[in-house]
Amino acid sequence: MIQLAKASFPPAIRDAASAEIARILAGGKLMLGPWKDRFESGFAKYVGVPHAISLNSCTTALTICLSHGGARGHDVLVPSGSFVTDVSSVIFAGGNPILVDMDPETLAIDLEDAARKITPRTRAMIWVHLTGVISKDFEKIAAFAKKHGLYLIEDAAHALGSEINGRMAGSLADASCFSFYPTKTLSTGAGGMITTRDDALRRYAEQMRLFGKESETGEIIHLGNDWFLDEIRACIGALALTDLERQVARRREIADRYHAALANQPGIRLVNVPVNCKPGWYQYPVFLADTLNHGEVVAALKEQHKIECKAIYRPTHKEKVFEHLDDGSLKNTEATLRRSLCLPMHAELSDQDVDTVAAALIVECRARL
Repeated sequence: MIQLAKASFPPAIRDAASAEIARILAGGKLMLGPWKDRFESGFAKYVGVPHAISLNSCTTALTICLSHGGARGHDVLVPSGSFVTDVSSVIFAGGNPILVDMDPETLAIDLEDAARKITPRTRAMIWVHLTGVISKDFEKIAAFAKKHGLYLIEDAAHALGSEINGRMAGSLADASCFSFYPTKTLSTGAGGMITTRDDALRRYAEQMRLFGKESETGEIIHLGNDWFLDEIRACIGALALTDLERQVARRREIADRYHAALANQPGIRLVNVPVNCKPGWYQYPVFLADTLNHGEVVAALKEQHKIECKAIYRPTHKEKVFEHLDDGSLKNTEATLRRSLCLPMHAELSDQDVDTVAAALIVECRARL
């Protein structure tokens, strides 16, 4: 089976991690130690911001940023074409999620729909770089948030290594959040990171990740939790960070190979990548023609060709827990995600694997047109 996603740890990283984890266990310091410092400083430098705060998940990162941004008791604009935690984190932070439709060209938030849904209660907006492609309208999105006084949170869980106009994902908003889930470009098994230029957010996040404790007094001043990233996972993250540029470069090579094979093929539309954008390619999406049966294509690729594929996501308002948020205005999200198909994307794919996937997809689509 050609896997859809896979965490990649080269032998040198595995060997170093094994040795360093043994030292961590022997030393007995399992939290907020030197590996945390090394991972955070290296990550901040990579993204190009002063602060990086490690946490146990991207959901925690989003929740903390929303709390800091004043979401409690207010509306937050959230892309309907995103992962469910963009919605649940708003609820965890005491806010009211307002779902916004997708721009089918950029896969980002539709600013016209966002403008229709702003009210005096709106306090923040979440911006997602779906599959790792940063919208060509990135400056308009930031300007929109500034114009309306919205705290802008960049969900960069898909976009580690992505850049636009020479600026890295994670440096484009008031606060940015990353995920180190097992499928991500850089994985620690589980974990997350906030990146920001805001020293007040840095201080707040560091307090929230340790039960809300103020470091100077030891007093609990916020309702926090044990949301820190432990030293073992921080060690894995810091070591994996040294291999990140190679992995992103390989993902771009794979994407270029898919592009060359699939461009202008009947029944298949490729994502529009802005000329000034270099995606990190967490996922490689294509979009099938309406005349093709999406489920049949996915099943055929798996059963006949041993290739894993899936849609990007189910629209958040189609998840049972969030069906009450569907106001009937999210049709572009539904149409776009319904036709989406993510092809295998990870650094250990060979050129032959990529050619096999592309050829199989072409065959299965042509057979059904």
